[in-house]
Amino acid sequence: MTLRSAQIPLESGWRFRKVGEDQFFDAAIPGCVHTDLYRNGLIPDPFWGTNEARLQWIEEEDWEYALDFHISEELLASQHVDLFAEGLDTLATVSLNGVIIAETQNMFVPIRCDVKSLLKAGQNELLIHFRNPMIYLRACEGGALTPVACDPIGGRQYIRKQQCSFGWDWGPRFATSGIWRPIRIEAWEDCRLDGHRVSQMHKDDKVVVTIEPELAGSIENCSVRAQLAYEGETVVEISATAGEPLELSVDDPKIWFPNGHGDQPVYTLKIELLSRGDVIEERNQLLGLCDARLDRHDDEWGESFQFVVNGIPVFAKGANWIPAHSFVNEGKDLAMDALESAKAANMNMIRVWGGGIYEDDAFYEQCLKLGLMVWQDFMFACWTYPGDENFLETVEDEATAQVRRLRNFSNLVLLCGNNEIVQMHWERMRDDPQLTEDYEALFHDLLPKVVEKHAPNLAYWPTSGWNPQDPMGFPDNPESGDTHYWGVWHARQPVEAYEKLEHRFFSEFGMQSYPWPETAATFTKSTNLYSPEMDNHQKNGGGNETIFHYLSTLYRFPKDYPSQVYLSQLNQAYCLRFGIEHMRRNMPRTMGALYWQLNDCWPVASWSSLDFGGRWKVLHYAARRFFAPLLVSVKRLGEESVYVSNNYRNSTIDKMEIHAVFDGPKETKGVLEWTLWSVSQNRVLLSGTQSLTLTPGHPSVVDTIDASEQIKSYGRDDLVLRTRLSALGYEASENTTFFSAPRRLEFKRPELTLNMKQLDGRRVEVTVSCDVIAYQVFFKLSSGHDFRASDNAFDLFPGEEKSVIIEVCSDELEHDFTSALESLSYFDTYDH
Repeated sequence: MTLRSAQIPLESGWRFRKVGEDQFFDAAIPGCVHTDLYRNGLIPDPFWGTNEARLQWIEEEDWEYALDFHISEELLASQHVDLFAEGLDTLATVSLNGVIIAETQNMFVPIRCDVKSLLKAGQNELLIHFRNPMIYLRACEGGALTPVACDPIGGRQYIRKQQCSFGWDWGPRFATSGIWRPIRIEAWEDCRLDGHRVSQMHKDDKVVVTIEPELAGSIENCSVRAQLAYEGETVVEISATAGEPLELSVDDPKIWFPNGHGDQPVYTLKIELLSRGDVIEERNQLLGLCDARLDRHDDEWGESFQFVVNGIPVFAKGANWIPAHSFVNEGKDLAMDALESAKAANMNMIRVWGGGIYEDDAFYEQCLKLGLMVWQDFMFACWTYPGDENFLETVEDEATAQVRRLRNFSNLVLLCGNNEIVQMHWERMRDDPQLTEDYEALFHDLLPKVVEKHAPNLAYWPTSGWNPQDPMGFPDNPESGDTHYWGVWHARQPVEAYEKLEHRFFSEFGMQSYPWPETAATFTKSTNLYSPEMDNHQKNGGGNETIFHYLSTLYRFPKDYPSQVYLSQLNQAYCLRFGIEHMRRNMPRTMGALYWQLNDCWPVASWSSLDFGGRWKVLHYAARRFFAPLLVSVKRLGEESVYVSNNYRNSTIDKMEIHAVFDGPKETKGVLEWTLWSVSQNRVLLSGTQSLTLTPGHPSVVDTIDASEQIKSYGRDDLVLRTRLSALGYEASENTTFFSAPRRLEFKRPELTLNMKQLDGRRVEVTVSCDVIAYQVFFKLSSGHDFRASDNAFDLFPGEEKSVIIEVCSDELEHDFTSALESLSYFDTYDH
């Protein structure tokens, strides 16, 4: 009988201390020094108030982690015994029983050490010394550091460490150290599974899955068995001699589609390594059967940039992902919940941004289950990087390890070299040939070669945004590539600027808003947006002023702090809805809209649609509507200008163009209904209904409404167009469009009629109606508890009745939360 391989997790019993001090404290592994200090009561809450600044000393210290662990004589008798650490952050020296066995300089590179000769039966001591990163960075710079983008001190580009841990324009500076990924002892005999590569061939209602095992050790007398199962039932199984590929032929396959385009059946692939007929190791992974690729072909507008899945061009709907928590191991549950929220908002793609981390396997598995394609950046962002031999060597190790780990996730559709380096630094590189040479060595040579070697079926894209027609120029080409558009926000261009853009794929754009008061209360008691505590949780210079610039363009000035928060979120949702509806109307020329950003890593004013902790902002409810398969979208025809000298408005907006957008799996029939309302008269002035055919991927202009006569009679500031598009099997899409900014309309006070029906302990159905137009109605809980609503921040017109299901996220309110339910609307946010 051949012995199976064995693993001993080394995750309990750790202790840590600051180097130079005697006393050890308990440590939680995986983790980091900041969370260990906090759990032991040695530092205050890092997120509270201005504590961030008080804790910067931590990055200037060396830290030591120690573990005593037991090894049995039986395990020590194994042919091979290794120490395997999936990730050490970052400058670590590893010693076992007093002997140095490894030194690391890259948190993204796992280490494996043969430790059989150093281990002894009984007690052993593992010691990991983490050097502080700042001494290393100063040595790289040759002295004092120079600030770089999003790093107020500088130097982050020299170290292969989570870049946003040095600070960003939405996140704090906590340069961590510690054992951030699992660590264990692995014992094995002749051979072990070092990895495997999976490829798929789809043809004639059959899928052939090819597995290429990668083995370490002696493969003599070894074989490999692969089994593909669905819902616990074996579909196909095959064996082969070690070193040979295995082909699993799947008849009548269940095909995986992105969210909104079909189902997400997930198979389980089991790979077993056998020695002399006995199983000595096995691995399991989830697998979706799909054929996904980046499609770039010449067309009438230039070169396409679209993702084709199972032969169907898919408009990418989604958001950018940053680490779920500043201390990444605290964010696992937050990440799972946030991805659920992404699916609920009708997203089909997540872009893992290049200034954070390569997420763990559970993240990508969750995306697979939820129908979320993944655009994966390599971890480089917003600055130029070295090109010396040592740096390129560690990057090659990093890229090799991460590509080999991630390549088999069938929802992984793109590997991207970096975030915004060309976009931000093309002029610096143009003027400095060495910067260009270093850049090209890394992103046009090393990384694509690693991808080609280890994942030849995956597309590689050197940077985002990028214009392939001018590889080292500013990436703003509507004919090809992807774009990061920040004219709206950073340049404070009007939101109408979106409608002038016809780029192929929008991979970043956004608008800030404030976190909910309940979220802000986790870091401050202040309600003043300019207090020191609030200011520390607004990391974008000029962020508050920019929020109010856009907010005041659309809305009346908020009367109090909760209104400031709500209006900032209404503004955020309005601006992104305006842009994304235009992008979807522009299909198939434009084939992607990934807004910045889905989530936060701490409680902060930011561009996110989910507050830290997962509470939905108004934008996330809006995303559920503007990313829905069925969308009615209205384009205002004409322009408005304001003369500064006398505040005189000149507007030619008197027509509305109604578009139907549909990206379901097959053609269907729909019905459009529209009504033109007078706010002051509280009545319908014009209306219409028509039937239409909805073709996937081909938006159409359904009708054009001319309100010239009504404008003459009532004025632009009194008119509202209400549109509704319905189709069998889809949630109806509704839209409210004004002929001028909402702040100019004199809304009547809405008296909402609410009827509640308790569905179970956590859910209540609320049916709401109103006898006047109620703009942006929002339900909340006075208790401050988190909740989910089937819809929120919606508009309600006379004669309409809307049912909303509200579910609380806490057991504390079970059976008793209807009394905590409150409602408000835009009307409640300003003085009258």
